[in-house]
Formats: sequence, structure tokens, C-alpha cells
Amino acid sequence: MTSAKRDAPYYIVGLPEEPTEAAEARAKFERLSDELCRVYPSIEEIRAVVKSKKPSKSHARYEVSVEIYTPRDRRAFEGSGYNIAKVFDVMGPKMKRLLSSRQSRVTSTGGDSPRKVAT
Repeated sequence: MTSAKRDAPYYIVGLPEEPTEAAEARAKFERLSDELCRVYPSIEEIRAVVKSKKPSKSHARYEVSVEIYTPRDRRAFEGSGYNIAKVFDVMGPKMKRLLSSRQSRVTSTGGDSPRKVAT
């Protein structure tokens, strides 16, 4: 029996141009998205938007907003910091915890609406 593995539907927009920081952040976000899609297969899309604010010339402060779309719900998470990879590290457990707190509603049905009647 082979299981058809579908690609995780995640997107990240606004990564900085610095290659090492962008690659590290992309790897963290991809790993987190793969874990979430494996645990919650009803996730339709995960979108991250990175905005950089540069008040001084040496450091940029990044604001990251992540939206997770399921068939019944949309969840939004936000974080900020001077290192994008650390922001994703901090957001990961929070996202997992908040998604599992409403498991009876969003994920326990596998995305099916309780209004749908099997015929």
C-alpha cells in the first residue's frame, strides 16, 4: 500500500536578500510547515509574510505574520525579532499549541463540516 504524499501548501514572502539568513529562515519555516501538515492534514495553506524595518543601519527588525487556512477556520500568528529563524523557532510551539487547543472543532473532523450529511 503506497500513500500519496502531497506537497505541503506553504508560501513565504518577503525574505531578506542576505543568503545565509534567508536560507536558514526558509529551512525553519519549511520544517515547521511539514510538521503541521503531517499532524493536521486538513490544512489547505500556510502563508508567511516577512516585513523588515530598518531603524538603524546595522540591524533590521523583522515582523513575521503567519496565516494558516483550514476548510473551516483561519488562524493568524505574529512575531517579531532581529533574527527571522529565531522568530520561527518561537512561533512554532505556539502555533502547534493553539491549533491543538481547538482540535475538536477544526482538526478532529478532518476538515469536514458537521453540517454535511453523508448520503
